[in-house]
Amino acid sequence: MPMGKPLDGKEPEGVRMTWPLTVRWAECDAAGIIFHGRVFEWFSEARVAWLARNGVSYYRDVVPEGVELLVTEATAQFRRPLKAGDGVAVEVWVSRLSPARMHFAYRAWHGRETAVAGETHHAFVMDGRAGNLKKAHPRLYEVLRGGTGLPTEI
Repeated sequence: MPMGKPLDGKEPEGVRMTWPLTVRWAECDAAGIIFHGRVFEWFSEARVAWLARNGVSYYRDVVPEGVELLVTEATAQFRRPLKAGDGVAVEVWVSRLSPARMHFAYRAWHGRETAVAGETHHAFVMDGRAGNLKKAHPRLYEVLRGGTGLPTEI
């Protein structure tokens, strides 16, 4: 991988980003309310978008290097029901990064209200084994760390 800037040559645009969406009927249960499992799909899409915004293509830069972000924990707190047609803004940011793990936090907004808040915890897995990304892929680790805004490993 090239040295210097993020993998796509762009400077990171910030620590947090927002991924907009509209709740689709196919994502709802029989009562017309979002099926709870769908928010984890939203979290996944927002996470991949966060990586891209920070110069890392999950499918071009991470996976071909034999690296996966294996989900070890996923949580969601549902604070307001969402219905088909509702506009939602999923805010995503990195809450923790170490050489072995990365945690993302999410907040799904509907208007000014938090509808869902959650987290996903990930282990860096390389060639099928958990490992130290900083040692195995130092350039990728530094690009990820630069996009977090976190001052040190926490």
